[in-house]
Amino acid sequence: MEAFLVVLRDHAQGPDRRPDKALDDALARLDRILAQIAPALEVEYRGPFVGIGAGREAFCLAVRAHEEEAGTRVWAARVCSADPHRGLAAHWELARVSRLRKPILARALPEFLAGYHAAVAAACKADTGAGLRLRALAQALGVDH
Repeated sequence: MEAFLVVLRDHAQGPDRRPDKALDDALARLDRILAQIAPALEVEYRGPFVGIGAGREAFCLAVRAHEEEAGTRVWAARVCSADPHRGLAAHWELARVSRLRKPILARALPEFLAGYHAAVAAACKADTGAGLRLRALAQALGVDH
């Protein structure tokens, strides 16, 4: 298993682990991989909540064509506003969330990857190269889907 996946798995399963440089690097690597997978699949998915404290349901993970600067649309995974009136407005790349949010994000990754893979399977794209890579990511974090 790739080293960054071991780091993500350990942080996902270890609720008392503090964010560190290894987690930062692993999230950056996951961001890059998902930035390749998402446009190849073009499957939207709204994942688990990753808000903090009382605002737990204020933010969620989502994959879709997000509005970036100057009206450009980019397929990627982002932490988004979960407010239905904002339309999943992207706020942060996975690797750019605050240190306070990183443990919450890490714990949500297995559910997120499994759910995203389920959405890809429902769209009949699970057997594509990107779909297979996504399945491998989900399995590496302890989810057999």
